[in-house]
Amino acid sequence: MSGNLGPPVNSLTYHGWAITPRTFQVRGSQQWTLDLVIAGRTKWHAFTGPKTFATEAAAIHGCHEFGRRIIDGLEPYSSLEDLR
Repeated sequence: MSGNLGPPVNSLTYHGWAITPRTFQVRGSQQWTLDLVIAGRTKWHAFTGPKTFATEAAAIHGCHEFGRRIIDGLEPYSSLEDLR
């Protein structure tokens, strides 16, 4: 058995960065969080946003969009400077 498990499920690459949603359902609310990791070659950073979603699929899509906006420098207070 290999030690390499491959990329995480629902992970995508954007401009050389890996965006991996790690959304979860908030107990008792039936809402899914905006929670993701952006990784470079050797470092990663977790990001969380205030928005919630009615479904896991919508949350995953929202995480990908939020990650793209962070990478593009369009999200205030969210930076990849410590990963460069």
